[in-house]
Parts: sequence; structure tokens; C-alpha cells
Amino acid sequence: MISEDEVQDVIGVWTDILQDIPADVAMAAARRLCRIKTDFAPTPGEIYQACMDNETNLTVYQIQQQEQQEQTLALMEYHASENVGPMPEEVERKLAAVFRKAKVKPDES
Repeated sequence: MISEDEVQDVIGVWTDILQDIPADVAMAAARRLCRIKTDFAPTPGEIYQACMDNETNLTVYQIQQQEQQEQTLALMEYHASENVGPMPEEVERKLAAVFRKAKVKPDES
């Protein structure tokens, strides 16, 4: 038996994982996976991966958004697993100089 709170949590996880996938694309991927994987129903991660493998159905914006999410997750994982501190002052000065050069001047617009 599963409680109502657990049901809402499970739905929340599925919604979070599949939020960037159009419903019709996710349904089509789930159907394909159910035909292939007969022992258990596909997980949300498997459905998401199947949608990523079939990127022709996604718009350019959706692909870029997913790439950005993957980069963000990789960065979060790096920060969680590594001892990351503030950047050295020398690097910070060089980076600030690069950004100052890259700014558009008012007369260039």
C-alpha cells in the first residue's frame, strides 16, 4: 500500500524529470520502451534517455535547454565532490580584464 503523500512525491519526480519533454514525445518513447522492455515498466530516466536518443523530435531550443541542464548538473556534481574555494586573486583580475574588454561601449551600439 502506498500513501497519498508518496503518490504525490512519485508524480513530482516524474514531472521534474520529464518537464522539458513534450507530452506526445514522452508518450511515444514510453510506448517504444514498453514494446522492448517487457519485464518492468520503463522508469522516467529511461523515458528521458529514449527521448534524448531520438532528438529529431525536439526543437533546437529544447536541445539547448537540455545541454545547459546537463552542464549545470555536471558543475553541481563537481562542486559537491571537489573542494572548491574562491578563485585566486590573480585569476580573478585576469578574468575581470577579459570581461572589461568584451563589454560593448556606448558609442559602439
